[in-house]
Amino acid sequence: MKRDTPIAGIMTREPRCVKPGDSLEFVRHIFEEYGFHHVPVAESGKLTGIVSYNDYLRVLRNLLHESHEPKAVTRFLQETSVSEVMTCEVYSLRSDDTLETAIKLFYKHQFHALPVVDDAGHLMGIVTTSDLMKVLEEIIAPEKSYNE
Repeated sequence: MKRDTPIAGIMTREPRCVKPGDSLEFVRHIFEEYGFHHVPVAESGKLTGIVSYNDYLRVLRNLLHESHEPKAVTRFLQETSVSEVMTCEVYSLRSDDTLETAIKLFYKHQFHALPVVDDAGHLMGIVTTSDLMKVLEEIIAPEKSYNE
């Protein structure tokens, strides 16, 4: 792959996403079941934000600081909506943006995931630093697989 390779070649298409009205409990389930660290937030297919595992942990840490009662934590996660904790101003990529563009955004802003949207802002995919590491693996050691 080359630095001008379109991001569409490495992005995860149709990523698991949540709606702004979904609960943090639902997000917790996605983080735990799938091992994701970022979940795009979309409404009617249009990207409206992103929730990171760090966002979730920050909320949880604040909650545990206030209350150590497990039932209170569970209730809070069930009653708190994604819209209350998501990052709304999200940098994103277009599918024809290049690997070089993605790398520059990751480096400049210290991101670990970037949603990929079309011209109307509809979610098409997501690119993570793990995706870029796979590309690097192919370039540096195509005969080895670190995924095994």
